[in-house]
Amino acid sequence: MALVTTSSSTSSQAALEAAIGKIEAENTANYSSKVSTFLNEIIESAINGWTQYKILPSLTAAQAILESGWGTSTLASEYHNLFGIKGSYNGQTVDMPTEEYYSGAYHEIDDYFRVYASDSESITDYEELLSENSRYSNLIGETDAATAAEEIYEDGYATDPDYTEELEEIINEYNLTAWDSLAFEYSGTVVTTTGYQ
Repeated sequence: MALVTTSSSTSSQAALEAAIGKIEAENTANYSSKVSTFLNEIIESAINGWTQYKILPSLTAAQAILESGWGTSTLASEYHNLFGIKGSYNGQTVDMPTEEYYSGAYHEIDDYFRVYASDSESITDYEELLSENSRYSNLIGETDAATAAEEIYEDGYATDPDYTEELEEIINEYNLTAWDSLAFEYSGTVVTTTGYQ
């Protein structure tokens, strides 16, 4: 997948790719094979989500990790749906059981989920969903990871009352705000404060 940048400079593109390569090498050195493989698979699409849609890479990555169980859930591994997005995508859908939290308890229900040809396609659809749905308009251009994690829950993306905390833990543990900083640097975004201090 090619990255989309705001600069037409080939050297800027090469510098971004080198910076992503450095993060991928750090992931490989610091985390298990399962974790590093998943992080390295999604980093380019997550950063591309900032340059194209202004969706924070740390949020994209944390949600993909949480919703898909590092890409190992049946929905993710068989149908490439990394975000638990319901409905149909290009006419493709699958009926699966899921848990929803309401009335103070978890309840298992069956629902229809989107099916994708690849994980990259899932990430792009997720970013388009957030950028095109007015419910999530507060996320577009948000540069603070903690705020984004809170807003995605408040906007109704998930029903789990611990969703914000779980996203924040993932963002912190895997230093996903480094992805944000990289996206900001290579898109020309100026941020006075970012993510967690």
